[in-house]
Amino acid sequence: MEDCPICIKQASTVVGGPIYEDEMVYAHHVFNDEGKTFLGYVRVETKRHVPSFAELTPCEAKSVGLLTARLSRAIKDTTGADHVYVFFYGDHVPHLHVHVFARYPGTPEEYWRERVDEWSGSPKGSKEEVEALAERLRAALASNAA
Repeated sequence: MEDCPICIKQASTVVGGPIYEDEMVYAHHVFNDEGKTFLGYVRVETKRHVPSFAELTPCEAKSVGLLTARLSRAIKDTTGADHVYVFFYGDHVPHLHVHVFARYPGTPEEYWRERVDEWSGSPKGSKEEVEALAERLRAALASNAA
């Protein structure tokens, strides 16, 4: 869809480049262009414009699930995260995108779940640090190919 921000983003260049992309799915590290970026926050998106899990084909569902699991492992292996969160709301942008992000050791419980990036001790980085992490995530996926 020509006005969908996810479709537009997938057709352009993202900081760090795609971590993974095939005919079904696309994954990239989220980047905050207004300041430091929380390191270890990745989104898995369908290539086809669909609003939610209910509209996925069986092949798309398998691809989303497998990539989400592989990225969860890659995030743990490359960042030292002690936990990886995965969630989907589907309320804001009607294009399926799954949030996959790290929780680092020592994160106080009041910052768990979607607040991990609000903790002052959470790792945040520059464009170059996001690019480096995206490269490490690509390498981890390649070395643990499913």
